[in-house]
Amino acid sequence: GMQYGGFPRALVTVLFLVTAVECFRNLVDSEGGGEAGSSSLLGGTTPKARLEAGKQRIEEAKMRLEKQNHVQLNSGVYRKETLAALSNKRSLINLHDPELPDNKDLDLGDANAETAAKQVVQRITSNLENRMAGLFEKATTAECRAKIGEHFSYFINAIGKEAPMPFANARFTNQCNETKYDFDDLPPNISIAEIQNKSYQPPKEEAEYIDDPENLKLCYGVMTHANPNATIRLVEALYEVGHSFIIHVDAKENSADTYNALVEYASSRDFIHILDDPFRVRVNWGGFSMVNATLQILRYAFAVDRPHMAPLDFHKFVHMAATSYPIVSNTQIRRRIASYPLDANMFSVVLKGMNPSPDVWQYFVECDDAMHRIYRLPPLTEGRSGVDLYTASQWFVLSREFAKYLADPLPGTFVFDFLPYVEHVAIADETFFGTVLMNTPFCHKHHNDNFLHLQFDRWENEVDEEKRDPRKCLMPKPDHCGRSPTTMTLDYLSVLELSEQMFARKFDDDMDPEVKNAVDIIRAREERALRGEKEATEAISRETVNVSFSGHGVLIVAQETVNDEVPLCLGLGDAKNQVRLVPCFFDWVPPTFVPGWETGAVIADETQWHNRWEIGPCSSDGTLERLANGEMNMTPGAYSPGGPRCMMTQMDGLRTGRCLDAESEESEPGGPVQVFPCVHRWHQYVSFGNGDVAPEGSIHTSIPGYLLSQAEHEEDEQEAYLCIGVPGHEEKDSGDGTGSSDDASLPPLREFNGTALVTRRCSDEDAVIEWVYVPFIVEDDETVPVLNETQPDAKNNSTSNDTNQVNDDFS
Repeated sequence: GMQYGGFPRALVTVLFLVTAVECFRNLVDSEGGGEAGSSSLLGGTTPKARLEAGKQRIEEAKMRLEKQNHVQLNSGVYRKETLAALSNKRSLINLHDPELPDNKDLDLGDANAETAAKQVVQRITSNLENRMAGLFEKATTAECRAKIGEHFSYFINAIGKEAPMPFANARFTNQCNETKYDFDDLPPNISIAEIQNKSYQPPKEEAEYIDDPENLKLCYGVMTHANPNATIRLVEALYEVGHSFIIHVDAKENSADTYNALVEYASSRDFIHILDDPFRVRVNWGGFSMVNATLQILRYAFAVDRPHMAPLDFHKFVHMAATSYPIVSNTQIRRRIASYPLDANMFSVVLKGMNPSPDVWQYFVECDDAMHRIYRLPPLTEGRSGVDLYTASQWFVLSREFAKYLADPLPGTFVFDFLPYVEHVAIADETFFGTVLMNTPFCHKHHNDNFLHLQFDRWENEVDEEKRDPRKCLMPKPDHCGRSPTTMTLDYLSVLELSEQMFARKFDDDMDPEVKNAVDIIRAREERALRGEKEATEAISRETVNVSFSGHGVLIVAQETVNDEVPLCLGLGDAKNQVRLVPCFFDWVPPTFVPGWETGAVIADETQWHNRWEIGPCSSDGTLERLANGEMNMTPGAYSPGGPRCMMTQMDGLRTGRCLDAESEESEPGGPVQVFPCVHRWHQYVSFGNGDVAPEGSIHTSIPGYLLSQAEHEEDEQEAYLCIGVPGHEEKDSGDGTGSSDDASLPPLREFNGTALVTRRCSDEDAVIEWVYVPFIVEDDETVPVLNETQPDAKNNSTSNDTNQVNDDFS
């Protein structure tokens, strides 16, 4: 905290209060009494009473200090962290720390001031010297060590000159007047999801749109460092007449072959531009160099510092890595981007200011292809600095206007003033672009989606220490690390298809060379269909799974309970987000049913709330159809052994539109099944068992290959599929040690009414629930029979396996 003459402020406060007591006691003693009714700030009618009131105020003040998490420690009062951590915390100096220099052995009394100062400085800088030596172990060149020393001196000299630390007094002007919300204290009826789903798509009479998507010109800025064939394939996948490509190849020596191969490839293609020296940047993970390389691409696009060339002609700038790939057709890309105004900026931003703690926000310099941490960097906040910092993806789609603003920062603009600060921020690419957007007028033309699908892997600190990438662990705490996106593999194909994004990252042709081939098949089929080619359109119609159930949804019934007095369904009940086995209908409805009711349809007004589901959209690899007996029949696809994967969403109640979720990436069995906002991740897509990879009639999720690989590496047992079931519904041990028994030992599923559903190993078949699917109708819809006592032939209908009935149900 603040210091007064070497004492912490809290200690000064206590000393002042103690002194006040003594002064007041002397005052009372000297007065010897007081007049009745005299007023006092401390209250009371006599000096003695006022003394007691004063003591009470002092005790209250001391209690307030304690409530502020202060503890008495040695001769001072320090903010409570944890006592165990204090000995390692240099920001809170323990006056009795044996590691700190004790200058009592120095002969300071007889020395002149200059000599004494030198002795003390030499003593107290020993830790600084050790720190510098540690930094120099990672910095080997004279230039890098000089740079580290220079920036270190900024902080040391600030202490010596009693001057502010670097950027301590930085002030900026926020030019974005949008309403900002505190996520921890939102107004009524405003949710974080509403804020994050910010869109910019005004009516066409209020903004400028391109007249025809066919005329949209895109400039792709691509960053790469290796595997030139991946970059070439990306360019060829995206190229259309009018598009241009600017490619930045990492300037490190090990990227020379990539650079030469791409220069040769571009030599006969005037729409491809390869940045040459001196505009290439040595790019490092977490460094400002990532921002610099992007800015070099943008500067080329506008011919900044290139008087011999003209700016490129384009409407939108798309920034991407060579490890990205399109997952929809080029026609879809143009149409999607053209559906927004020309001045729209598609960014994925966390719309809450970061407000980082001063303890974790660090000042870095970048040299010798590494990040070097110097000291603390004063964080920017709106209250202290005039602006907030924001986290955002460095991959985006920019308007030409905003791209020009970034490419050529003019004095007096926010981006010009912000660059010197962000140069010293770790992971600067995820701070720079979003912060500039959200503190300039461009914030008003922001659509909060960059149309890029990413699935992140585990944090680097979760990897075995000896196998960690030290570049991703930059902070003082060794377990404070970053992470990188998961590599897309063929088993992830259906997730990509259903992601509703235009691009995905990252792909590695060496790890999985087939996934791009599969994506290309889907893209080509979509392209032909959008172009109106009849054959492709009919193919999609045949292969796409139609599970709309006439648009009214489906009741998902536990097959074992179909003929019970209380059939049980997949639903929510009164349990908020938790998915449970709940009664399907109101009490008066089941007595009206006859056997085989599940093969027909039900009326929505007869079912409990939160029991109505929509299945779809579904991926196209494989087939899925509802049989006449209500069961779901699945056929595996060429790439998907579990068949099509589908979203399942709530269709009524407070959680309408929320997705069935296998516990947000929980890959171990036993995780609760819930409904959450849809995020298009693997744990929100389900498949339907056919007796092969999962029991017939089951609902299951598919664990991504990267998680299976992690489990195998860690020697953990991990099945590739997790099914929906209930805890405690499995085969009981017969007592003979074999672990087997007859069916009588299984508790009936009706006993699990109200039980929360969980994920179970699909191989534990007794724990897995089998389901049937009954479509809903509205009362005036006569296309599907409602099977109750008014249909005496219902039982006979239930034995039919006529595929024409399937077409009716799925129309």
